[in-house]
Amino acid sequence: MIAKRLHTLVAALLVCATAAAQHHAAYFMEGSTLRSRLNPALAPQRGYFDIPALGGVAAAVNTDVALDRLLFTRGGRLVTLLDREVSAADALAGLSADNRVGGDVRLSLLSFGSYARNGKSFWSVDINVRASGEVNLPRSLVEFAKRGDDGAIRNLSAAAESWVDAGFAYSFPLLDERLYLGFRAKAVVGGARARLDFDRLDVALHEERWSVDAQGTLDAHIPGAAVEYRTDEAGDRYFEPSDISVDGFRPAGYGMALDLGVACDILPDLKASLAVTDLGFIVWNARSAVQGTAAARLEYTGVEIAGGQGASSPDFDLDDLMRFAPAEARSEARMMHADLRAGLEYRLWRRRVSLGLLYESRFRAMTTLHALTASVNYTPVGWFTLGCGYTQGSTGGSLGLALNLCPGWINLFVATDLLTARLSPQFFPVRQRTARVTLGLGIPMGRSGRRHVAAWLPYDRRLAADR
Repeated sequence: MIAKRLHTLVAALLVCATAAAQHHAAYFMEGSTLRSRLNPALAPQRGYFDIPALGGVAAAVNTDVALDRLLFTRGGRLVTLLDREVSAADALAGLSADNRVGGDVRLSLLSFGSYARNGKSFWSVDINVRASGEVNLPRSLVEFAKRGDDGAIRNLSAAAESWVDAGFAYSFPLLDERLYLGFRAKAVVGGARARLDFDRLDVALHEERWSVDAQGTLDAHIPGAAVEYRTDEAGDRYFEPSDISVDGFRPAGYGMALDLGVACDILPDLKASLAVTDLGFIVWNARSAVQGTAAARLEYTGVEIAGGQGASSPDFDLDDLMRFAPAEARSEARMMHADLRAGLEYRLWRRRVSLGLLYESRFRAMTTLHALTASVNYTPVGWFTLGCGYTQGSTGGSLGLALNLCPGWINLFVATDLLTARLSPQFFPVRQRTARVTLGLGIPMGRSGRRHVAAWLPYDRRLAADR
């Protein structure tokens, strides 16, 4: 029973986390409409109107351990490491003391932008649906489930959050157009959030005595949350996750955030840039709060019966560990997950080739991720760019490819790390520990911005005519 319950729990957590952000390959692609979301000081070549729901679809997954150490193929099925068909040796191979799986998703509902009359300043408006999730799976939990070993399990955690943001961005030049500053002000509507932590989970599984000593907390804000409480033998109220329902939909919180960016031409073909995004907070209201604490001490000792035989021991039901005593509902102000980016780009061969170096630091609920990307972009003409980059970071390395097309009638951006990855039959990247997919589709509007025309004018006659 324990293994079955754990298998279900871990499978759900992994699916939520890997359902999985903006691809860093867009950062150095001048034609991409997505680059200003990574740094509001940057701008595409022209104004645009992105196709709703297709103008920006981005998904990312990152783990401390390769997914083929967490997910296995058995009999044509994709199963987790706790499935009975996965041996203990296979399940434990490659696991660390703590194993984190995280993911981010971003969907653009509406996005458009344009250059001001001076052809230098750029403004844009966008509305996005976003979500992120993380799970920490301790090795000691897997050892207990697969081998029945005693263990002091710590740091079993899961967190997820979703929100909608609506932003207005503006970038403008200084110092004779050698320096560009940009900002994006965003109003944020909280969708839902939840965090489950088991600070202590001491387990012992023996033939004569089984015991579990657990202490955990559930902290959630769910729109329209309604809880049907139960009563235990002592008359105290409690609830289980299955007792939580949604009675209508209304925002669970409100907040605000700010993106700040700067881009500077150090030399005519050398540019440095810096940005911080999602610097803000969400105040989650008390009406949507579902909070509680769980403290379970379960023990069974076999009794002697006639003939000196021990009675068979019943199996534990993990539902007993998920009984939460309600805590006082309260509003909470929580910081959003900010990202920091620093870039350095050098263009050569009449601006046909771009060499880029991008550092990213992403602050998440359970950890901070660091990554360094070296990329090469080839632009044979001003409206076509092909890019390739290698990223090395906290969760390993990956090779990515990107394509951007921006002729007069369409703007298409596609980037992924999956083309170079080994995939399972279910299309999971089973060897690398990080993967991203981004799609952007829009319609160009207006003339090319002066900041790009000035740079490309000596090399592209089409831009000269467009000017």
